[in-house]
Amino acid sequence: MHSGQICMSTERILVHQSIMEPFTEALKSAVDNIFQKSGDAPILVASMGVDKNKQLLQDATSKGAKLVYGDMDAKENSATRMRPIIVGDVKKDMDLYYTESFGPTVTLLSVSSDEEALKIANDTEYGLSGAVFTKDLTRGLSLAKRIESGAIHINSMSVHDEPTLPHGGTKKSGFGRFNANAGLDEFVRTKTITFQGLNL
Repeated sequence: MHSGQICMSTERILVHQSIMEPFTEALKSAVDNIFQKSGDAPILVASMGVDKNKQLLQDATSKGAKLVYGDMDAKENSATRMRPIIVGDVKKDMDLYYTESFGPTVTLLSVSSDEEALKIANDTEYGLSGAVFTKDLTRGLSLAKRIESGAIHINSMSVHDEPTLPHGGTKKSGFGRFNANAGLDEFVRTKTITFQGLNL
């Protein structure tokens, strides 16, 4: 959505290794259906966003990452346009692993267990929104509770905000909340006053 220029956009997709191949093909097909290969590429607010994404991709591929989908060298008719890129084999020593692209670049990471997924999910300075997709709600809730994020959406996309639900992040994504009663609390100052018994 919006070429990845939303604070809640998905940056990393963690997929169990047992379904990585069919998932990758399904994701590539979905991207094809949303973003046609002919015509204009999606637009970013400024050319700096395109440059940042290309620098992240250049660093990652120079260190062994593989482009699963897209062409980072594609020529577009504007310096502010860039087509979606899916990157595989991303490792910790690559800038893309930790840096928010804020663009149409997403990484695919293979995991072998819930514990490995949690370790990677929490290995970030950001913590605004995320998602867990599963057929097992109990397992999904267990994972959601342990992910360090202001919001986790089970079987729904990470871009999700409603005025009736508190919204805000953790870590460098902030600690305040807006929306609902939690948002109203941000406008007041809570004070605690105590006293011991008085002889009146």
